[in-house]
Amino acid sequence: MKRLAALSAGLILGSPALALAAEHSAGYRGIGQLYFFFMGAILIYGVYDSFGKKAMYVVAPFIVVGLYMMLPDA
Repeated sequence: MKRLAALSAGLILGSPALALAAEHSAGYRGIGQLYFFFMGAILIYGVYDSFGKKAMYVVAPFIVVGLYMMLPDA
């Protein structure tokens, strides 16, 4: 179990791609994607919790597209 924890920690910390790292001259798109992903998950779960599964299937694409359009430029 210790080996698995050490391996996963090494992969996560050693790989900038897993950490959504970008070059020093890049914009805020990477952190924006993380922020909007969690915000979208919370919004979709809220619709599911309040109105049920059918409403979630209808509203989820609108939430995802709306949040994608709000992302900052690269």
